Formats: sequence, structure tokens, C-alpha cells
Amino acid sequence: MDDAAVLTLAALEADGVGAGRLLQLRDAFGTVAAGIHAAVRGADPPPSFPRALFRGLPHRLELRAAARRVRAIRGAGLDAVCWDDARYPAPLWLDEEAPPPLLYLWGTLPGALSRPARRVRAAAIVGTRRPTGRGLALARELATLLAALDVTVISGLALGIDGAAHEGALDGGGSTVAVLGGGHRYLHPPTHRSLARRIVDAGGAVLSAYPPETRPEPHHFPERNRLVSGLSRLVVVVEAGLRSGAHSTVLHALRQHRDVFACPGRPGDPSVAGTLRLIRDGALPFTEHEDVLLRFRAEAGAPGRGRAAARPAFGPVEDRLLAALDAVEEATVDEVSLAAGLRVAEALAALTALEMRGAAVRTRAGRYRLAGYERERRAALREAAASRRAAS
Repeated sequence: MDDAAVLTLAALEADGVGAGRLLQLRDAFGTVAAGIHAAVRGADPPPSFPRALFRGLPHRLELRAAARRVRAIRGAGLDAVCWDDARYPAPLWLDEEAPPPLLYLWGTLPGALSRPARRVRAAAIVGTRRPTGRGLALARELATLLAALDVTVISGLALGIDGAAHEGALDGGGSTVAVLGGGHRYLHPPTHRSLARRIVDAGGAVLSAYPPETRPEPHHFPERNRLVSGLSRLVVVVEAGLRSGAHSTVLHALRQHRDVFACPGRPGDPSVAGTLRLIRDGALPFTEHEDVLLRFRAEAGAPGRGRAAARPAFGPVEDRLLAALDAVEEATVDEVSLAAGLRVAEALAALTALEMRGAAVRTRAGRYRLAGYERERRAALREAAASRRAAS
């Protein structure tokens, strides 16, 4: 049996085997399938993989049952995409947890999702299911502008902001990916079935971590939200109340080291109470479309800009702070000022300026880190310099 999706499904359903064990096989043998074949040959197990479980793995796999299920999935117009599949979205690997070993797919995964998270041309737009007219218009317009830059728009197919984001991407002639909180058979909400069909017909995808027969349940949506942020380079929260599900997406985004933008609004307005709190806790303020669009315009190949924005003008103090932050995951003001050789007051003033420019982020705990875009920009500059040295 050479079908990697069948092998993965059979392994997941075997006693004692889960995503963690499959990750061990992948890390040790290159692919899950290679790990299973190694067990068949009687090879030694990976470190910390129970020997008895590894040796008995070929006998635990119900391959015929798994093959029937995969055939049924494909017969329904869907597909099962596993880690071993070249189509599996590369950005999902930049996470503290292993991504789902199997994804269930209706449509076509955009080629943009084959790039690593730091370079993926995809942005998530999320928010409340009960938006204002202003919020709907903003989400739709931003998605349309992103589509014009060939950026894939990711969202959750929910009513409100999610739906507007998908619609805007389609308006702009771009691709969009909807992530479900249940299986495709119970596509939710039902009123968005026609939107889902339009997404697929336009070359996008409707994706789920759950088998097609899975009903959408509240406890499934955190995983849906993890995929929404994981597929994206950055997350934009357009409107959200204090209890909006968008906050779950933001928590995942922060763990995945994605930049988070939040749209400010009038204090006291319940529709933006959540986004205002996100800004207070360190989210980047989304005050105009260029705040987000510049993250993608600055790349090689982006329409009309090339790499014109690849080197923003920073002063010597800011450059020293950025270099210090580039060397660590995150740091306190005291730590980064010491590393940069600056007085604390001087460093704090410059860090505030870098926050305003979107180059640094202050975390909820009061620590500082490079914004994902700035870390990527600096890595690209190092790569270019290394290439020039190699060519000389």
C-alpha cells in the first residue's frame, strides 16, 4: 500500500498511535510512510518510540478499512492531504504543536501555501459574526486589495467578517481558503454553501482538520482558528467584541509568531471593545490599508514595488535595538538596552518609535520582539549579503 493518506489514516486510528508518534516517524525517517515501511522491515525504532509499539505497528494498521474511507472521501469530491503530500501547507509547520496529520480538502490549495510561514503570501482576516456595516466594508475592501497583490485570504467561512473577507477576495479575482470547524458534510453555516462553492470554483479551497462526517461543535473551533492563523503570515482582526471567537485566533497567532493587526474604533463601542483591548495588549494598530499591504508589497515580485521597501530608514539607535532584538526571541527593556549598549530611557523611547512603525512588538508581558515582517526583512538582507560574498 503506497497511498500515504491511507497509511496515515490507518496509523492514526491504531491503538497507541497519535499525531505525536507520527511526528517521531516523520522526523526519524523523512516521511510517515517511510517510518511505517521501516517498521515492516524490522528496523530500529526512533529514540523514545516504544520498541514493542514500533515492531507491532504493521499489525495494528487496518489498511483495508482506511482505504475504503479514503476512497469514499475522494468519491465525494474531496481529498485527504497528509504530511507526506507535497500539497500539505508548509506554513503550518511553524507552530509549537504538530499540525494535523490529515487535512480534508474541497478544491485546490493555492500555490502560495507551499512557501514557509515567513514568506507565505497569505493573510487572515477575522472578526465578529455581528459586525457593523463599516466593519463589513472594511473587511471586504482589504481582502480585495490583498487579492490584487496575489495574496491569498484566509478566514473561517463564518457569518459577518469572515464571509466579507472571502467575498472581497473573490471580488478582487484572487484566491481564498475557508477553514471549517467541522466536516464538509455538515458545512457551517449552511447559508454559506453557495459562497463555499464560489470559493472552490475560483480556484480556492474549503479545508478542515475534521473528517467529512464530523458535526461542527464548539470545541472544534479552536483547532479551526489555529489553522486560520497557521496558514497565514499575519492576522487582521477587523471588529471584535470582548467575547468574540477572533480572540482564539489571536492567541494561536501569537504562539505561532505571526503579527496581529487590530482595527481601532471609538472607545465605549461594544463592536470594537475586543480590538481596542488587543491594541492595548500589543497588537499592531490597523489604521489604513497600507499597514497590512506593505508587508507584501516589499517582497521581490510584488506588483509595482519590487524591493523598494526592503530597507526602511532607521536611525543608529533604532538599528542597534533592532540588531539586539534580532539575536533573541524576545527581551525586556533592560535586556535589550544592555545588549544594544544604550541607557534604558533612550532604549525605551526608541522602542516606542519602532512599535509605531510596526518594526517591533511589545508583548502582553511587557517584553519586546521583532515584528515578523522585520525579522524576515533582516533575514533576507543577510541572505543577499551572503550571496554577494559567494559570488565575489
